[in-house]
Amino acid sequence: MSGSRAAIIAIENVHKAYGDLKALNGVSLQICQGECFGLLGPNGAGKTTLLSCIEGLISFQEGRISVDGYEVAHHRRKVKSMLGVQLQDETLFTDLTALEAVQFYGALYNTFPSRAEALALLERFDLAEKRNARIGTLSGGQQKRLTLALAMVHDPAIILLDEPTTGLDPQARHHIWDIVRRLRSEGKTIILTTHYIEEAEILCDRVGIIDRGQILALGAPRELIERMGNLSTVRASLRLPAEKLEQLRAAAYVQSLSSDDGLLSVQTSDPQRVLTLLEEIGKETGTRPQNVSIRQPNLEDVFLSLTGRSLGPVD
Repeated sequence: MSGSRAAIIAIENVHKAYGDLKALNGVSLQICQGECFGLLGPNGAGKTTLLSCIEGLISFQEGRISVDGYEVAHHRRKVKSMLGVQLQDETLFTDLTALEAVQFYGALYNTFPSRAEALALLERFDLAEKRNARIGTLSGGQQKRLTLALAMVHDPAIILLDEPTTGLDPQARHHIWDIVRRLRSEGKTIILTTHYIEEAEILCDRVGIIDRGQILALGAPRELIERMGNLSTVRASLRLPAEKLEQLRAAAYVQSLSSDDGLLSVQTSDPQRVLTLLEEIGKETGTRPQNVSIRQPNLEDVFLSLTGRSLGPVD
């Protein structure tokens, strides 16, 4: 947990399987009141499934989840009243105006905001000038901001954001980040799933790195990165046969290696020796490394170190 803050969500040994597929495989963690917590992992890692279990949308076979002391399995209605949810692929009624959507969603939560209250909520999310625009005419970034506004219509204590910036251009993405920061400053507890490294590093107090339904690491982004020690990452475009990849992987100064369609990513304590070895192997195979770069570790390197593979394509 983060500092001395109390846990508002407790997840204990949760298992969820779809047939032979283990979507969640013994997930345990606590999320503190007022923190921004990120679930970082590739598509299919179990992020959305875990959010759905917290929301009570799907049941799980083993374990328990409690929200502010209420077990989800026994108090679903109460738990849902405390949560504001922005889904990754939320379907909106495109013929409604933004203002009508706020009032409609408010009614679903039995809050019935007035026109003035609905307009004030849209203004919080920089959508006041779009109050009479039909949802279908809004840009992707505007629709994302509207779904955030709708998640806040009943003023929940906890906000769940499932890939909140996927598919957005950089400007729209940064706009969403500003909103998330503002909500956190207001004392909201935020849980977001993402496969964007920068997003997790910038927004989250703590992250849980998840893959194949298991939490592999848990902590503040900087703390997890510092566990990498003095490792750097060398990247290069170079197609190598399997035996040469094994030669590179076996080097004493190589911590881990992944190769994806000719893109090498090598974690190493001695990047210069890796570059020399790549040049030597390249000569032996009649090719040369291209697009070579060296950088200091980030959360993707933590993931690579834990799993032996990169996070992969993000969209």
